[in-house]
Amino acid sequence: MPGAELRYDSSDRRGTALNSLIGVALEAVNAAIEVMLLPGLVLAFFAAELTPSYATIGLVPAVAFGFWTLARLPALLLTATRRRQQAWAFAAALVRVGAVGILAIVASRTDPGAVAQSARPLLAAFFLCLTVYSLAGGFGSVPATALLRAAAPGDAWASFARMRALWCAVLSVLAALIVARLLGSDAFAFPSGYGRLFLAATVCLVAVAGLTAAIREPAGGATMAPMASMSSRLLRQPLLDPRFRRFLVFRVLLSSSAAVDPFLFLYAVTRLGAPTTAIGGYVVAGVLGWVLTAPVWLWLERRSGARSVLQAATVVRLVAPAVALALPPLAATELMRERFLQESPLISAYGIGFFAIGAALAAQARGTNDYLTALSPRPSLGAYTGLTNAVLTVVAFAPVLGGIMIQRSSYETLFVAALAIGLAAVFAGGALASTPASFAINRAPGAGEAAARALPAGRT
Repeated sequence: MPGAELRYDSSDRRGTALNSLIGVALEAVNAAIEVMLLPGLVLAFFAAELTPSYATIGLVPAVAFGFWTLARLPALLLTATRRRQQAWAFAAALVRVGAVGILAIVASRTDPGAVAQSARPLLAAFFLCLTVYSLAGGFGSVPATALLRAAAPGDAWASFARMRALWCAVLSVLAALIVARLLGSDAFAFPSGYGRLFLAATVCLVAVAGLTAAIREPAGGATMAPMASMSSRLLRQPLLDPRFRRFLVFRVLLSSSAAVDPFLFLYAVTRLGAPTTAIGGYVVAGVLGWVLTAPVWLWLERRSGARSVLQAATVVRLVAPAVALALPPLAATELMRERFLQESPLISAYGIGFFAIGAALAAQARGTNDYLTALSPRPSLGAYTGLTNAVLTVVAFAPVLGGIMIQRSSYETLFVAALAIGLAAVFAGGALASTPASFAINRAPGAGEAAARALPAGRT
């Protein structure tokens, strides 16, 4: 019928535009959730309020990252051949709602006196919900990536990526301010402040589920990037590539230096006398480190390539343990005691370390995917990425070893070890193979990666 094709094209363009807006909102709300539930700071300190075991505290980011990565493998196997991805993504979103919602109820209804008598029930509920949440998040990230590709296909992706970056930054900062409001006040006794924070995260997760259901899948389905058949020869190819082996050593060292992350705030409380309410300000500092330096890393990658971004990440990573080692002796000097009767300026200066962690994670997320994409042959990208994630899943348990090191020695021993590992990563970064400067910054995420959004646990 005359004009029917024009009407169909117009309707399809309107549907694509609406899908793009929904996709931006979905990613932005997910970014806010990740800030509210930062494993290396917010959740680690929640566990620290319940247990004296530093190894258990270090287990929090290990579980969050390790189980998130592990769940992606069955998701790839189950959903790769499915035309429809929306149901899988929606089901995973509902599981995340349930896990955090239950934790919010348990934390809100737990009496502070009961926690003082025995914290084991709340600690057990916390790890159970964290495990379920991480597994569902990792599983759902695979079909969600396919949905995002369907939401902004082809040439629309560059505009979508720019809008996503903007609104993810805005909602990340807003979420950090919410954390500061709920955890940075003495008005809420533990764990009620966390209960309110988990409730806010649950509301955001409900919004994510609704937005996931609102995305209109194309008639052909939200197809995923094709997966290469994982033959034994293809799986061996990354290990036979000397450039990849150097990269893997570098990433292991860089990720191992993050073993200090869940203990930095505890160190501020015990060594600098920081109040527990200071955690909100440090969360804001970390998010600002990510948001404010992201354009810098984008410029550096366009100018010098992903290799330079990764090398910069290793240098910035050294700041946090260096600040932690330098400030307590500085606070003990006669000059500082006379000039500052209170230690609040030093407590504020300690936030530089969290700002540096956020900046390093932004560089790490920006550089890793693009470096691997440039390094690996296109048919083997899945094998290169999969092997990298498998190794980093094991390395994710470095904070557990860091906790054991604190228990058997001291905080300072861990920080010195982290500095040594970080320096080794700097030298290993110098041995990375060069790759061309990237100009396809706003490309759609591929089969082996998830879109980097906010300040998570540095999942890539």
